[in-house]
Amino acid sequence: MDILVIGGGASGLAAAICASSAARVTVLEKEERPGKKILATGNGRCNLMNDGEPRYFHGEKFARSVLGPDGPRRLRAFFDDIGLNVMSRAEEDGRVYPATHQAASVLDALRATCARRGVRILASSPADMIETRGGAFRVRAGGQWHSADRVIVSCGSPAGTGERKGSYGLVTGLGHAMVPLLPALCPLECDMRSLGALKGLRIPAVATLKADGAPVAQAGGEVLFGDRGVSGIAVMQLSADAAARAGSHVTLSLDLSPLLDIAPRDHFRFAYGRDAFRAPGDARALLLSRLKRLPREDLFTGLLPRVLAGVIDRGRPGAEELAGRLTDFTLTVTGVRADAAQVMRGGIDTALFDPRTMESRLVPGLYCTGEMLDVDGDCGGFNLMFAFLSGIAAGSSCVS
Repeated sequence: MDILVIGGGASGLAAAICASSAARVTVLEKEERPGKKILATGNGRCNLMNDGEPRYFHGEKFARSVLGPDGPRRLRAFFDDIGLNVMSRAEEDGRVYPATHQAASVLDALRATCARRGVRILASSPADMIETRGGAFRVRAGGQWHSADRVIVSCGSPAGTGERKGSYGLVTGLGHAMVPLLPALCPLECDMRSLGALKGLRIPAVATLKADGAPVAQAGGEVLFGDRGVSGIAVMQLSADAAARAGSHVTLSLDLSPLLDIAPRDHFRFAYGRDAFRAPGDARALLLSRLKRLPREDLFTGLLPRVLAGVIDRGRPGAEELAGRLTDFTLTVTGVRADAAQVMRGGIDTALFDPRTMESRLVPGLYCTGEMLDVDGDCGGFNLMFAFLSGIAAGSSCVS
């Protein structure tokens, strides 16, 4: 059996390795070397997976079906099989990295396993067409045609490039629907005039995204101030929602209650509606309590970072207004940093794919994995875990 894998990223290489047990496998990679994006994941440490409860925003039901009840265990077994030493204990929030904490170790193990198992990798071979003929396939890549009994499409997404095209036409050309793309897990650009002093500041907060004054979504976690806007986990989780509302007046409201230690420093994300905010009265009570024992000029000393206190306390307002600023610190969102997106929301609609095998229900013998599909998850290894496990499922099932 001849199998073509289009794309040599995490899911494509995992698929190729699993399929090589019973087939001749060729990987068509558009770049000069496969696995380039793996090297950039987790700030070069490669956050492989997450041992915690799965957190996916779009395609959650499909992703959970792919992961199954023992996804982390099965993925650890795969890494052990290819010789990659993985942390035995997860870090904060369930994050799991290679024991070396180097993304290069992951790519080296994948490439070495492909070489041992006879997987042929054709670099600089961008695929631009898939044809079906009598149950078999032909794929055009780099001006040449390649024949196969099965095709696994693992091209990834254009995340981080600022583009929204990708290679989805390979699959939509065969009749599959496409969910429009939006940049996800990226910083927000904001009006930072008069806020330059906050550059580099990291704080815990609850962030609420609003469009034309109406709350849209909330997330909790770290917020990082920059010269062009804000990032951090809480902000990045809301970026796709912000991108979807281009043309509206979008604002970001920060509740600093976690920083004040009157609310938990939780990492979460949910649709607007859950009562995540502390009442401004809690912040007001804290301020009034401090004013009873401290002079006004020391109200924020030891409570807030100095640069943040300088912004919050401009004009020296009373406790009521200060409490409002602390629980509703509002920034005007002017755009999203699409060129810094970690993933894309959208992609090939999962409705016509079997999550157990990743095979198309429309075109037998065609498989789709990873970021090609409309699945996007939280920060913390969820997207890479889905990529690997969907690739393993496709590679294993196409030769069974």
